[in-house]
Amino acid sequence: MKKRRKRMIPKRVIDQIHEVSSYVDKCDDWVTIKKEIMKGIPSELRKNFSRRDPITKEQAPSDFDNLVIEYYFRLTGIQLKIRSLEERRKLNN
Repeated sequence: MKKRRKRMIPKRVIDQIHEVSSYVDKCDDWVTIKKEIMKGIPSELRKNFSRRDPITKEQAPSDFDNLVIEYYFRLTGIQLKIRSLEERRKLNN
């Protein structure tokens, strides 16, 4: 039987999560947090994150995204919400 290897969050991403959590206050929007994390990491690490659907523009979190969301919760106590595009647009208006 093949042993399944648990995916880990690279140290550089963890460092960026800590940096982002220091200035985003009580933001609970996954897309906002994800964008901020991705701004501070090299492109070879950005490929770990999911991409939005090119047609619907909706987010479909990957296993890696879920690891980051879980880590962020353990770090901050804030449960990040995965909102639809429509919900995000309402928040920004």
